[in-house]
Amino acid sequence: MKLRNIKLFALASALVAMLAGCDRPFEMDLPLAVNSRLIELDKESGSTHVMVYSTGAWTAHLTENVTWASLNKLSGEGNSDLVFNYSANYGVARKVGIVLETAELKDTIFVKQKGSVTEPSFLFTNTAVGLVRSSASVRLPLTTNLQYGLENIQYKVTYDEEIGDPDDEDFVAPTNIDRWISDIVVTKSSVTFNVKENTTDEPRVAYIRFEVYDATIDGSNYNTTVTVTQGIADPVFVLEASEGVYQGYAGEYTVIATNNNIWPYYHEAKIDIEYTGEVEPWVKSAKITSDGLVFSLLENETEASRQVKLTVSYADKLGNEVSAEYAITQKVFPKPIEFSEVRAMSEGKIGLPQYIEGFIISDYNSKNICPAPQTAQFKYDFTENDKTAYIESVDGRYGFCLKFATEADAQIARYSKVKLALENVSLKKELNPDRYYITGVTAADFIEIANGSAPVKTKSITELTDDDIFTLVSVPDLEIVYKDGCFTNCTDGYSLKCDANPFSGIAGGSRWCESPLMMIDSKGNTINMVTNCSVPWRRDGKDKAMGTIVPQGTGTFKGIVVAEPMVRYGDVGRYQLRAMVKEDIALTGAPTYKTIVEWNWNDWKADTAPEVGAGTLTNCGTTAAASDFNNTYNGRDGDGGNGGATSNQKGLINNAAIKFTKQWWDNTNNVGSYFDVNFSTAGVSGSKMFFGIVWGHGAMGNTTLDSPAHWKLLYSVDGGATFNDVPDCPIITNRSIVWWTTTTQDATPGFKENVRLLPSDCFGKENVVVRVQVADKVADDKGKNAVISDGSWATNFGIEKGTIGTVQTSGQEIRIGTITVRYN
Repeated sequence: MKLRNIKLFALASALVAMLAGCDRPFEMDLPLAVNSRLIELDKESGSTHVMVYSTGAWTAHLTENVTWASLNKLSGEGNSDLVFNYSANYGVARKVGIVLETAELKDTIFVKQKGSVTEPSFLFTNTAVGLVRSSASVRLPLTTNLQYGLENIQYKVTYDEEIGDPDDEDFVAPTNIDRWISDIVVTKSSVTFNVKENTTDEPRVAYIRFEVYDATIDGSNYNTTVTVTQGIADPVFVLEASEGVYQGYAGEYTVIATNNNIWPYYHEAKIDIEYTGEVEPWVKSAKITSDGLVFSLLENETEASRQVKLTVSYADKLGNEVSAEYAITQKVFPKPIEFSEVRAMSEGKIGLPQYIEGFIISDYNSKNICPAPQTAQFKYDFTENDKTAYIESVDGRYGFCLKFATEADAQIARYSKVKLALENVSLKKELNPDRYYITGVTAADFIEIANGSAPVKTKSITELTDDDIFTLVSVPDLEIVYKDGCFTNCTDGYSLKCDANPFSGIAGGSRWCESPLMMIDSKGNTINMVTNCSVPWRRDGKDKAMGTIVPQGTGTFKGIVVAEPMVRYGDVGRYQLRAMVKEDIALTGAPTYKTIVEWNWNDWKADTAPEVGAGTLTNCGTTAAASDFNNTYNGRDGDGGNGGATSNQKGLINNAAIKFTKQWWDNTNNVGSYFDVNFSTAGVSGSKMFFGIVWGHGAMGNTTLDSPAHWKLLYSVDGGATFNDVPDCPIITNRSIVWWTTTTQDATPGFKENVRLLPSDCFGKENVVVRVQVADKVADDKGKNAVISDGSWATNFGIEKGTIGTVQTSGQEIRIGTITVRYN
């Protein structure tokens, strides 16, 4: 009987069994119907049944021989089924056809299987290959993610003679082309092919195009072409040096070849390794590449340097030979040395075959690693941050500041455990407080870099010592004193124009690089955190109004202990803390201190009424509104380039501070003038009480710098009848504030924060008075009237080099952002 039609269905095994073993009604589930002529499979291995309906004999076979699929039988009679088995697909999608035939009719079902690889790669080390004239077997290294799908890689050779001028419409490729490339084989790691000898007098060129067939698109979704040029030269291989000296640690090295046409035959080249003396082999993986001679050295754990000679040789099939020698000396592997031993060395190049082991505790992505060194009057080197890191010892006891040659050298992940060789680096020291630097560091100086977990010491403020500098410390029980703004109480009119500050500032002309923010513990001890002007989270508010982004509570600050003198701010403590990321500032608990009275002018009213609590300010002279610098908002695109309206530009907030103007020195009695802070502590008891003030001075111009710089605190608990000096109270400095181009000296870019503890007898009193009085006639000097263009800028700071004028026809200004009295 003739076969009039073939009906094909892909069925699950269970369904086939049900058809064979049951005669009860059923419903056929045919998601992959034959009439579509397509079966689509997932990438996992499996099998599928194909039902064949026929009135006679039939045969079956695949459209091509593939290794990943098979049929359980190749023929049958009448209605029957066959099984298509397939393996898992770790390459790109693939396809094969099942051909069904009778004596007269033929039909094909196509089977597509999804693949694990959706973006194939097929990368040659070199896509331009130059060959010698001799016949040879060529091998080209490659990297591919198609190790299990090589059958999907197709190739075609096109010779230069077959390519005509695109503008020549009459071009016809010659028929007698010498097809000198043959036997192309693609493996998991290379492509090999044979070439004939070039017997002509000219180089010849061919192009091998590789394509990856993807059944998903029924075509190629990746291709690359290798250009093969066979010249008429004999083999040549010349190294740029004949010898080299290497460190004692393991590594892979390359000696550049200045002339090299034998690398495509690296599999046939010989590399003889001749050791000096009887030793265990310590040169591994020596090979020829397009770059030259590549080899790996094992770590030298012996007690002396060792030598070996490598000889490269190659002979082509015409008998032409080439060779090159390279002598290697490997030093001994550096021995470990303790941080304390390095700290005790003299300054200068260390030059010892030793290494320190520790943890990198800084984050190279952070813009808060270190201050920018000042290079001219109004210029800083902001690249220094990205060339700096901190390393602490394995036990966390000591630390070094690392200064790298380049920014790329410094890119080592935070908390990496490293071994740093000391032979090529130098030691630098700064004393009182004692700080230790390792300079001239490069990436090559690191013997080992591994993932790690750095120790974090827990210490209170008073427990910190010089040994903790450049180490990672968690300081508990801290809260930020002045919480009504951002992390940097400075004008951004003179900060660096950068990604964190794109809408104001000066590109390359910044007048400040870092700013302190005071923190306090429950015992009244203070420490400053330091934040750079390039830090993106320091002032990241989104609205044109003064808000708060600093943490409001008490908790733990995890930071790197530093000691950074800030001449513009005066005394900022012996130690400071630097946070690498904002998340290191975990001040999430309830605040420790309660406020008795506070003036912060956050209501934008230039009066002497407190915003919190009850109290008065007296003897203030003339009062007027002033700008604060702690706006959390710093402008955005569309706000005019200056942060929006005048009241919000450059981090400033108009009317959010106050200025007192008066003659601050009584020439008649030769004594400083003062203002008083009056409040009551009746019914208030506790362990610590402090007075805090945030301020600066001057009309922010070069001619108004003669406001008093030194102030002292007195107190009265009887309403001002008697005053005493606040005990153990250092002088409070007041710095002149930088302001636009009229300030030619280097001045403070914003307000300085101060805290002083008040004596315990201030608790429980009806009328307490804190008197803030000028201590002496020291003021800032007006400085030069022009910008300092020579190198004398470093000795021309006007801070505390002036004197309050003897004859005062008008008063001097002091500017105050906050006055507060708190207790716990």
